[in-house]
Amino acid sequence: MRFLHLTDAHLSSLGQRAWWRLRGKRRLGYLSWWRKRRFELTATALTRVSAAAATEQADFIAITGDLVHLALAEELEQARAWLAQLAQHHLLALVPGNHDCYRDDALAAMPAAWAPYLAFDGDAGAPYPRLLRRGALSVIGLNSAWPMPWWSAGGTLGAAQLARLDAALATTAGSFRCVMLHHPPLAGQAPARKALSDAAPLRELLARHGVELVLHGHLHHNDVRVYGARTRVVVTGPASSALRHNPASYRVIDVSQVGTDWQVDIALKRVLPDGAWLPAESLQWRVPCL
Repeated sequence: MRFLHLTDAHLSSLGQRAWWRLRGKRRLGYLSWWRKRRFELTATALTRVSAAAATEQADFIAITGDLVHLALAEELEQARAWLAQLAQHHLLALVPGNHDCYRDDALAAMPAAWAPYLAFDGDAGAPYPRLLRRGALSVIGLNSAWPMPWWSAGGTLGAAQLARLDAALATTAGSFRCVMLHHPPLAGQAPARKALSDAAPLRELLARHGVELVLHGHLHHNDVRVYGARTRVVVTGPASSALRHNPASYRVIDVSQVGTDWQVDIALKRVLPDGAWLPAESLQWRVPCL
């Protein structure tokens, strides 16, 4: 199987919004966008990444959230149009990020706008986790994003979702499991205000079930870490970054079975603000099949 990882597109524009008409956390978020993010995360960079991703021969694209900034209705529509464009070329598997669930009103509007891409192999209204199975690959989508106070960009899974994840991992034993969520699962990856509150019980499940791969976003940089005996935890940089030191990125992930092992090959692809593509960075490893 070959699939792609894109995250933190932050594709929406707030240029037509009057900041004084916004309230609370959205007003603060708008000011952050106006001062900094509108220069760092651009449509030009995202267009280049999206066009390149469309040419990849892949089975699906895993998108780990933060498509928008404030989850306003017009932003959700902009993101829906982008998703529909990507879906012309690939199946999409999407989990939301904290910016997609910015306020309570987004909890109903966002699933309705993006339903075809949130459903995986099931129902967009079903409880998380959601499962996508293709051959010997099992992709398990978690929702760590909920409306938070103005000072927080953190996330939580909750005991019920973790219990369902435990059951899903048991059901998919023997396949290559890829868990995807927005917030990072490892200790120390994010400061307290941006962290996953119940990352410790999540890590316990990852280790006990021997999960092979975790994909996440939220951190706005590229990194690969090893957790426990077999789990790789992968974050990809923003798909819309216009920063030269942290250019727009996506990953191409190949998983195959070689004897009694899973062979994993990951290529990181990055495009500079001037449109030049950096040489792909490759990483390979093997892990025994369970």
